[in-house]
Amino acid sequence: MFETPVITKPTIPLRRIAALKAVWKPILFNLLQPGLGYWAIGQKTRARILFCVWYLFLFLGFLQMKFGMSIDIKCGVFTPKTDPFEWLPTLGAIATAGIGPVYALFAAFFGGVGSEPVRNLTQEYGASYVMIAGLLNWLCCFDIFDRATGRWMWRLPNDELAGIKGALEDSGEK
Repeated sequence: MFETPVITKPTIPLRRIAALKAVWKPILFNLLQPGLGYWAIGQKTRARILFCVWYLFLFLGFLQMKFGMSIDIKCGVFTPKTDPFEWLPTLGAIATAGIGPVYALFAAFFGGVGSEPVRNLTQEYGASYVMIAGLLNWLCCFDIFDRATGRWMWRLPNDELAGIKGALEDSGEK
């Protein structure tokens, strides 16, 4: 049911151009469809979990924004405010943009130019669900970068790193 983790020999992490060459495709895949980045680097269980959680959050956010909406008033999803510039909605829009191309659909239905601020608590919860799905995807992009370049191994706590080194010595690898 679950994949058993494979303990590999620690390698020196990739740097600069080699790191960029190794990670640009998985990160792009993950931004287009959350979970595809993990799938591309071979971590299929993580890919499935990320996709299911991402889809659940978007579904809950959609339902709460749809049924909490007033008649003919567009509001709900965070969109950038540039004239005059407001930094808090713009940060919310950047966080929400992590959901990928689906952000354009949410902005068309629940936001966009001329949208009004959120008017009720139900829509606020819906916008928060969608924003958290975006933030989760941004964090997963950072995790994919670390895993694809080999940096995750060096960021483990000392007790976990000692356990991996012990397991490698028991298996005969050095």
